Amino acid sequence: MTTTNSMISRVLRPEFLLVALFAAMFGAYTLRHDTRSAAAEATPSRVGTIDLEKTFNSIERYTAAQAKIKTLAEDLEKQVKTADAKVRDLQSELDSFQAGSDAQAAAIAKLQAAVGELRAIQQYVGAKREVEAARALRDTYLAIKDAARRFAEKEGYDYIMLDDSVPEMDPANAQKTMAQISARRFIFASNKRDVTMQLVGMMNEEWKAGKGG
Repeated sequence: MTTTNSMISRVLRPEFLLVALFAAMFGAYTLRHDTRSAAAEATPSRVGTIDLEKTFNSIERYTAAQAKIKTLAEDLEKQVKTADAKVRDLQSELDSFQAGSDAQAAAIAKLQAAVGELRAIQQYVGAKREVEAARALRDTYLAIKDAARRFAEKEGYDYIMLDDSVPEMDPANAQKTMAQISARRFIFASNKRDVTMQLVGMMNEEWKAGKGG
């Protein structure tokens, strides 16, 4: 009886009670943490896919950018035509000058300057078109990327991925075809995962709102 009372007395001592309490708290925390980890591992990631080319061609933002590039190209082409017409006029005038005369020499100098100006304008126009086309692609891609993030957060998706199994491959030759195959990451993607038109709809609604309706 004395031994039993001694054991009870030791167990009830403050230091033993603290140790027991700590052990109980640690056990409860570990169990809760393990339960949460198991639940997280049991929940599969939610994945959506988009057809990037279709997205580009369906959003009004990119259509508007393409329209601006077309207008710019038409204005630049007018400059080319004006410079080309000047060259043609100077070429026609050469026949009216006496061979070897100072007037002919001056006309040739003007023609050479006009040809140089025409080539410079043509190079500028080509470069300007490329720059604007590249900027439209880059800005639109960044807009799609940001919209995809916001769409995923709103709809509860963990990943929005590009479905590169959609575009057809160009069977140019064996080497290029293999390069196209190697560059792809998707062999198959279910249409059930495709959220292209939902994303397009969201972006077009935001575009209209930003444009004032």
